[in-house]
Amino acid sequence: MFYENAEGKASDLNGRIFPQPPLVWKVASGELSVRALAVNKRPQTTTTLAVAPFWNLSDDGRVCTGTMRRPESATVAAIPVWERGFYESAFTHANVGRLTRHEGGFEGLWESLTGKRRRFPTESLIQLPQTLDQFVRGERGDHAH
Repeated sequence: MFYENAEGKASDLNGRIFPQPPLVWKVASGELSVRALAVNKRPQTTTTLAVAPFWNLSDDGRVCTGTMRRPESATVAAIPVWERGFYESAFTHANVGRLTRHEGGFEGLWESLTGKRRRFPTESLIQLPQTLDQFVRGERGDHAH
């Protein structure tokens, strides 16, 4: 993962390799959105999601793409290109307050995972009330239907 921050934050993390949380990716109208999963298995429509612990994400999971290379389409064949674009772009800033439950915060989480081959600590994820179905439909999940 690559970090470029004007304040020098996360500079020790730049260019390092980390275990990743299980993720859900959504592309709609040329925009990429990402959420995390507490369990690494195919989610159901009722599966609740978690905050993906990355910079450059808004509170609804949309990726601030900046200089990210984006494919022209949202086809199944384009999925690897979206993933590469996400991971090969520079993470430059935190868009939301809290990204993880890790006691050391965002930097502490990723520092603890630097170069590790172990499983991502899903207990550090911030669970959301949003279900997969709500995420796909663009609903927040923080209100009753």
